[in-house]
Amino acid sequence: CARLQHPHILTVLDSGEANGQLWFTMPFVEGESLRDRLNREKQLSVDEALRITREAASALDYAHRHGVVHRDIKPENVLLSDGHALVADFGIGRALASGEQRLTATGLSLGTPAYMSPEQAAGDPNVDGRSDIYSLATVLYEMLSSETPFSAPTSQAMIARRFTDTAKPLRQVRESVPESVERAVAKALSRTAADRFATASEFSQALSVAPTVATTASAAVATPTPVRRRMSPALTTLALGFLLGVGVLFAWRRSESGKNDIGSRVIAVLPFENQGDAANEYFADGIADEVRGKLSALPGLTVIAGASSREYKKTTKSIDQVARELGAQYLLVGKVQWVKDANGTTRVLVSPELMQVRGGRLTTRWEQPFNAAMTDVFAVQADIASKVASALDVALGDSARRAVAAAPTANVAAYDAFLKGEAASQELSVADPPSLRRAIGFYEQAVALDSTFARAWSRLAFERATLYFNAPPTRELAEAARVAAERTRLLAPGSADAALAWTSYYSGVDHDNERAHEALESGLKAAPNDVQLLGNAALIEQKLGRSDAALQHFARARALDPRSAVTARRLSTTLLYLRRYPEARAAADSALALAPTNLSIIEDRAMIPLAQGDLDGARAMIRAAPASVDQTALLVFFAAYQDLYWVLDDRQQQQLLELPVSAYDGDRASWSIIRAQTYFARGDRARSRIYADSARLTLTEQVRAAPNDGQQHALLGLALAYLGEKSQAIQEGERGAQLWPVATDAFAGTYIQHQLARIYALTGEPDKAIDILESLLKIPYYLSPGWLRIDPEFAMLKGNARFERLIAR
Repeated sequence: CARLQHPHILTVLDSGEANGQLWFTMPFVEGESLRDRLNREKQLSVDEALRITREAASALDYAHRHGVVHRDIKPENVLLSDGHALVADFGIGRALASGEQRLTATGLSLGTPAYMSPEQAAGDPNVDGRSDIYSLATVLYEMLSSETPFSAPTSQAMIARRFTDTAKPLRQVRESVPESVERAVAKALSRTAADRFATASEFSQALSVAPTVATTASAAVATPTPVRRRMSPALTTLALGFLLGVGVLFAWRRSESGKNDIGSRVIAVLPFENQGDAANEYFADGIADEVRGKLSALPGLTVIAGASSREYKKTTKSIDQVARELGAQYLLVGKVQWVKDANGTTRVLVSPELMQVRGGRLTTRWEQPFNAAMTDVFAVQADIASKVASALDVALGDSARRAVAAAPTANVAAYDAFLKGEAASQELSVADPPSLRRAIGFYEQAVALDSTFARAWSRLAFERATLYFNAPPTRELAEAARVAAERTRLLAPGSADAALAWTSYYSGVDHDNERAHEALESGLKAAPNDVQLLGNAALIEQKLGRSDAALQHFARARALDPRSAVTARRLSTTLLYLRRYPEARAAADSALALAPTNLSIIEDRAMIPLAQGDLDGARAMIRAAPASVDQTALLVFFAAYQDLYWVLDDRQQQQLLELPVSAYDGDRASWSIIRAQTYFARGDRARSRIYADSARLTLTEQVRAAPNDGQQHALLGLALAYLGEKSQAIQEGERGAQLWPVATDAFAGTYIQHQLARIYALTGEPDKAIDILESLLKIPYYLSPGWLRIDPEFAMLKGNARFERLIAR
């Protein structure tokens, strides 16, 4: 089962045959088995038992979707590494698909009697994933009660009991078990497979929604600017967010002490030091990024993502402290300088050093200076990666050697333009259109110089799709994004670059999350450790309502990118949507510690008290923003995203109303709708109508340019509602909801429903508005009874008996 690559499956690294003997290798796991722990502790806390079960369920769901049933789930085969589950020993598993060779003979009662499903015990040759669900439920029952549900003196008696007896309800054994967990376990232990959960994911979800007694609530990457798009900045495009995890995320809780649950050879490539002209800084960064990318493709080596490593650019921290914070055993550092030789030829000097950190001691494993002509820079990068792999005893097969040796382009000038685009992209704290256009310009230079530069085409597609989503949409920009994506696919079919290009296009332009998911699956096969793809996969799967799968990808991305403020912010957003406020606050505070001036993080942190009905607490968070934060940008951001103009205090609202349209990158639709809302909330209905009419005119043109954009229709409906155009406002709002339904997009769809509720409230349809609000309170979203109590946008509903009951929860 070497094809099963999942964060909660003990991976088979390699296998073969030698001297007539079969062999295979797996990673060494530092920890213990679940059996060892149960022998020592007998019972686990409810929270711990549920977490382990959900992690194992995510592994089984992945295996089942890839055609493999485990058939021997038991505590001995669940390993605990740093407290988190790894499912091991698929040794008696069998292929699900009838066309594949089965891994064991069928018609035999293979497995462990205490944990076998009835059909497996009976020797049924057609056992499927539901048999593993039964076994996992048995393991959970034992973790909670200290015994299996059908314990008996002999194996035969155990097997007989499951055909004749019903397991004792868990709450009779342990009162602290939530009723929903008891029901889920009973269903999973059904004697007939058809009566159980259809998938391990369904079983996990049934456990995930259960409240526990131990906790009050218990998840190229840019944040968009406050232009046009007014959904949560964590949720707008593929580039902009990943994840809605359920349960406690193990990667978030990883220790800072240097332990790492992602492998024993973990390396971080730190930014190389530029020793020449400051204008060449981007080139030194590019060399480090390229080496990091080559190492990431090697089996048996885990490479910390660039977002976390770049945090240590020009750091004053010691090497061992950096290693501890990143959870890395090895650090690759380097120095880069451009020089002119006697012939006037530009040469690049690179001095890399590989260091090992062990027990607080530093040792150099390898170092070697390189002096090469600029045209040979790609060979230098490949040579560095190869030498590092050799120093770490990573064997390179033919395919790995080819991957390391491959150059992204043969054109040095195109590569130089590409690196400038990468530097521009990484400098973005928010994806404002001017900055996006600057990055796009460099990528366009790169492909103009080398039309076969696949990675540059991929980044061009990505940035164009991001710009399309964050600026007034045009057919020309949509087509340009599609052309760049198509070019990437032609040049690098099946690659991570092609997956990134098409995912950004399908999600950001086409709004087709199913096709985006297909593109991601293809990309992750080629690059299973690509953090950007993992993050995008988590977002898309959450959009599709697949929270368990999103959690899997988020956990892996978090382990590979442990110091990413963006990841921490997305975790806080997710927890806010799950209404787990203490955890959301802790995550947001951690994100702020990493990036105190990030507007998205500041807003996320302020939304947590809002959800708890605390307007003063939210305003205090805004006032606490560092002095270095651009106050104009801050005001516009809050007004544009989540429509939080009303959270600003009186002085800030007055400042907001004084800002020109240029503060919104010239987007008159955003400028005018925000002014219409703010004047309306302040009681100036005359000015509100004036600016609502301006918004109507601009949004009408934008809807013509993007007729299938659900959010544009919803915003047009909102403008019409402020104008009192009831029938047209409702028509546009409902059209937006039809185009972007919650069923196909759990992120954008909820926001559109929120806007439709506002339209109904403004146009005198309180019952329809409350119907929507009631539904939004039942699913993950940031609205809450506390929020609705203080939100002036729904003040007109106060006094309505249904609304009063809603906010009194």
